[in-house]
Amino acid sequence: MGLNFKVAGKNCDDVKSTVEGLLKSKGLPSFAEVVWQGNEMCVKIDKGGKSEFRLALKQIGADTSVVEVKRDIAFLHKPFVGKVETFVDDVMSALGAKKA
Repeated sequence: MGLNFKVAGKNCDDVKSTVEGLLKSKGLPSFAEVVWQGNEMCVKIDKGGKSEFRLALKQIGADTSVVEVKRDIAFLHKPFVGKVETFVDDVMSALGAKKA
């Protein structure tokens, strides 16, 4: 699947709390919602259709892997996928994650 990052030297709980803080400071559009289900972050978009991205946090030794596990994009949202990926890249970069 698409998005895949590695955060060196941080456990899942640290990554999760840092991501939550970054999302609060960066802000999300009013039509987007982030919901955590355990160590899986679900980003839902509900405007002009329904789309969903899911990123799972997985502990691998002392590091955390952030891996896309689901992507369901509404037809009208397809032109904006690149912007969403860029936003995720920016958040992961601020977190100190590297593309895997």
